[in-house]
Amino acid sequence: MKQRLSKQLLQKYQQGMCSAEEIALVESWYNQLSQKNNDKDIPELDLAAEDRYFQQHIFGPELRAKSHRDAYLKVAASIVFFLMAGAALYFFSQPQQSPQPLPFSVGQFQADLLIGNEVVSLDEKKPFSPAYMAQGKGNNLAVKTKKGQEFKMELPDGTTVWLNADSKLEIGSGYDVNERSVFLTGEAYFKVAKNKAKPFIVHVGNTSIEALGTAFNVKLYANDSQLLTTQLDEGKIRVSNAGLQEILLPGQSIELNVLNGAFQRKQQNTQQDAANWKDGYFEFDQTPLPEILADLSRWYNFTYSLSPVYKNKVLSGKISKKESFEEVLKILRFAGINYTIDKDRLVLVP
Repeated sequence: MKQRLSKQLLQKYQQGMCSAEEIALVESWYNQLSQKNNDKDIPELDLAAEDRYFQQHIFGPELRAKSHRDAYLKVAASIVFFLMAGAALYFFSQPQQSPQPLPFSVGQFQADLLIGNEVVSLDEKKPFSPAYMAQGKGNNLAVKTKKGQEFKMELPDGTTVWLNADSKLEIGSGYDVNERSVFLTGEAYFKVAKNKAKPFIVHVGNTSIEALGTAFNVKLYANDSQLLTTQLDEGKIRVSNAGLQEILLPGQSIELNVLNGAFQRKQQNTQQDAANWKDGYFEFDQTPLPEILADLSRWYNFTYSLSPVYKNKVLSGKISKKESFEEVLKILRFAGINYTIDKDRLVLVP
């Protein structure tokens, strides 16, 4: 008789007491559920319906071959980190009291425009306008997001920029005259308007990234990492640092060590897009927990400390950025990560 989904089975999984077959059952179900709800808000879970779907599509005759069973056992060896898992546990749980509100809040779509000594608050109702360039009177402008903020803007030439949390984009005073130069700190995604006569150049420290008409992501948070990462979605870009150059084609990415200038080219993992943050969710693929916390802390605006025990922990999955931080905590707990909260600080300890 086949094992069926139940509250008891999920609790066994959470406690690390499942057999290999039970682990494969639970994790495969979570994967299927995540795929079905990939672009939707998480619905209330109907466990019986999900179990029927699971039994029909996962353990149907076409998947009973040994090779498929081995594949699922292989999946079971990795850590599955989906919001659906947290939602399932929440669905099964019966809290004894209302949870206390947390100090961590969901980020907002806002930014500050710096024009000399003037600061202009921008949001969806008050977007960036090319008219601000004239107000700069020959000086560079800067658009800056704080922790807990991100912003989308259109530059005078039609280039669209998504600016991630805790980032700054400086726009040269002569932008779109002879060339189109911007200066980035943090992370941004660029959808560049085509203009072969005026190269578009992103300066990140001592590194420059040149494009004609293309779409790419650039990330360097110097406080968190010494690696500048660039992922190309469309077109072609040239990454230059200290006399070294690399040309990227669509589907490729580069990691550049800003300390020694070493390049490492990678073929993009089709299961993960580094720019998914701009589309409203976080996506992780065997990502180290320190990197995950760095991304989450910028959006939910909190500080944290991490026990050395967890530094090599890796997690995979997808989280909507609309979710409250309480949901993130449920997922961490489900993944076997213990924590305490000290005011606005998250402390992860065994």
